[in-house]
Amino acid sequence: MTTIEKTYHAFVFRAMNTDIEILIYPSQATNPTSFEQKASAVAEKVRQLFEEVEASLSRFRPESELCQLNRQGYLEGASPLLYNSISQALELARRTYGIFDPTILDALERAGYNRSFELLDQSALTSFAKLSLPTLNGYHYLTLEPVGRVIRLPIATRIDLGGIGKGMTVDLAVALMREAGFQNFMVSAGGDIYLGGIDPENRRGWKVRVQNPLKLADSDILTSLQVRNRGVATSAVTKRSWLKDGKIQNHLIDPRTGSPVDNGLASVTVVAPSTVLADVLAKTALILGPVDGPDFIKRQLGCTALFVGFNGSLTRTAGLPEELGRRKNNQ
Repeated sequence: MTTIEKTYHAFVFRAMNTDIEILIYPSQATNPTSFEQKASAVAEKVRQLFEEVEASLSRFRPESELCQLNRQGYLEGASPLLYNSISQALELARRTYGIFDPTILDALERAGYNRSFELLDQSALTSFAKLSLPTLNGYHYLTLEPVGRVIRLPIATRIDLGGIGKGMTVDLAVALMREAGFQNFMVSAGGDIYLGGIDPENRRGWKVRVQNPLKLADSDILTSLQVRNRGVATSAVTKRSWLKDGKIQNHLIDPRTGSPVDNGLASVTVVAPSTVLADVLAKTALILGPVDGPDFIKRQLGCTALFVGFNGSLTRTAGLPEELGRRKNNQ
């Protein structure tokens, strides 16, 4: 873990195939030495947390508890981490009417997504275009029994928690930050971000720059958001994409059709009360498309979003916390 010391403390380490970044600011009354010790201690707890979650919930680690559940179809005495993660995944599946579905693993593996995305070869990627999902919404039949923490999977059904893993772990890290007494901090896991309190250099909150998904240049910013005590996540079809038969394909699958998303949207950025909610809602809204997506977000209490179309169009839902002077109009 690398430590960068400035007026704040920044910690960077690698987990879940991405860079995890933590920024912590002291309160005005904090002793510098005490702050440094507390910040280092909580950052180490966060690093251990990410390791624990990945070791327990990764479908790419045969020894993980999740893989054990998928092999057996039944688990009694599950760890609180696995049990609570699946419970949260089911809640989000119901909230999104099955657009987010943690029981889609078999279909993903049939499509060739049987290893970490970065390890997939081109032939595996192109098979996404032929994805067929004969059995949908298996989450309806998954049962959880609180007494004994028993998990029962439907027949021939397996779980993938990759859709909530980073966002959920960021939220668990936020709890550790607050338990340690920190109010002003940022935790980021590959773009799934939670911003607590304020950046002391920006009293209105933390500044979050939304990148143009059509150009992918760090200098091309569509807008800047002012965020305080909220999670932010972006789902896009432009970063993990490839060309097949003259048509761009991507990794985001619409469970209603079994095909890669192709509805004119390039990305959706969501601001929500928690990081995992922002992450799941961004994916869901992108799959739902430029008409149903904004309508769906409008019904989510405390959430707002920015939709970017491949034609350059920008659609905002009410309450998007944009910084004055940074907003770009429809292009």
